[in-house]
Amino acid sequence: MSATTLQLRQGIEILRGMDDTPLIYDPVTGTYHRISRSAEALLSYFDGSRSTDDLVSMLSHDDTVRADQVRLQVAAFVETLDRSGLLVGSALPDDAGRRSRLQMSRVMPRVVVTRALPRVLEPLARLVRALPQTALAAVVALMAVGGFAAGVITLVGHDAEASPFALRDGLVGAAPVFAAALVVQLLAVLVHECAHALVAQVLNVPVRALGFAMLFFFMPVAYVDRTDAYRVRSRGGRLALALAGIGSDGIVCGATALVASNASGTVQQVALVLLAYQLLGLLFNVNPLLPTDGYVALEISLGLVDLRGRSFALVGSLMRRRELPPYLARLGRAARTGYVLYAAFASAYVVVAAASFLMGMVHSFHTVAAAMGQR
Repeated sequence: MSATTLQLRQGIEILRGMDDTPLIYDPVTGTYHRISRSAEALLSYFDGSRSTDDLVSMLSHDDTVRADQVRLQVAAFVETLDRSGLLVGSALPDDAGRRSRLQMSRVMPRVVVTRALPRVLEPLARLVRALPQTALAAVVALMAVGGFAAGVITLVGHDAEASPFALRDGLVGAAPVFAAALVVQLLAVLVHECAHALVAQVLNVPVRALGFAMLFFFMPVAYVDRTDAYRVRSRGGRLALALAGIGSDGIVCGATALVASNASGTVQQVALVLLAYQLLGLLFNVNPLLPTDGYVALEISLGLVDLRGRSFALVGSLMRRRELPPYLARLGRAARTGYVLYAAFASAYVVVAAASFLMGMVHSFHTVAAAMGQR
């Protein structure tokens, strides 16, 4: 492509997004491409009047010694743009422009339920935009923390005689209670995703779709497509977007604790089981080893990229006394400390979660065995 003039396809947008990062947006594929600032500057010359040779000559200032190195760098960049279908004359990806309801991936096939959520949420988003944002975020955070605390206190302190987890009515008798709680929890998950969508709407980066995915092809999880959140430049906005779902979960948990504390009979039992589901959901959402809301919020708060991968690569290199890869060797002391602390926290989380799971399985086995023995 050295003799061909270079020009970005019509409609391609170059913008600054998260943390002032330069991005290329392709409206045909709906994909964002992260680029360096030097690449951003170079793209200003992709106006259809220059070829690769012209760019090499300009950037090397006709220095033949530098020209070969510059040519390699420019050629690699042009090849990447061409492969991504961003240049005039580039071949577009086979699925470009398709809006299929079924989206396949190696670990999480997705089914789109609706793309109308932005239109539904915009009236509410207009009201939220009119409120003082910092105060609103503080109120939601306090309500969420209070809700989760109330949930823990209620679940731990409830009357053991009325506990649905004792299975006093046997497995068959307890099944409707657990099933009813599961139905309500699924509605709470929908509210969780709508909270993400509402914050995205307030930030003027509407979600693209609401749907559900099959994690590892067997675990159904709801999701909203927040791809356009890359456009949110402020760290506070991205943090609010990441934590919106957990915030809604905390408020729902507080309401559930209120019901469990004041109701009796079947309603109380359903509420107690629902609290267990909600608190398990919280533990999942702060899992530091998966791309959960908590993990994303931690990356945003620390201003670090690829927190999980870089942390364990850094710790592994330090433990084996190996030379650090260039991208880690360039890190400052504060960034290295952050990555090491994250690795320690993630490792501790795994140990505690595994121990809790094993203890829970043992307790559940004894409870089920006792319930079957009563029959």
